[in-house]
Amino acid sequence: MSKFEVQTRADLIDQQLASSGWNVKDPTQVVEEFDILTALPVGVAEPRTPYEGHQFSDYVLLGKDRKPVAVIEAKKTSRDAAIGREQAKQYCYNIQNQLGGDRFLPTQPEGGL
Repeated sequence: MSKFEVQTRADLIDQQLASSGWNVKDPTQVVEEFDILTALPVGVAEPRTPYEGHQFSDYVLLGKDRKPVAVIEAKKTSRDAAIGREQAKQYCYNIQNQLGGDRFLPTQPEGGL
């Protein structure tokens, strides 16, 4: 993760999560770089790289039962927000497939983060 990305997270996302009552330093509430297991490509039996079969969400917020309730995927303002929303939806789908339980969808606060 670049120095710029770390600073942006601390200055913007972490601050907004804290003001919403989330403790970013508490891994029972917020997990950064949440590891999401995914299926390997058809015809591939073993991962060819250390990260094949994995996706990483920027943040996953956990409920009191420690199950994921929300995904936060940050993108540069120069990127279309629809790309980030679609990526977060895919992460939600894959987390639900991995862990079971209720489906949940990413949401975007009014005006974005």
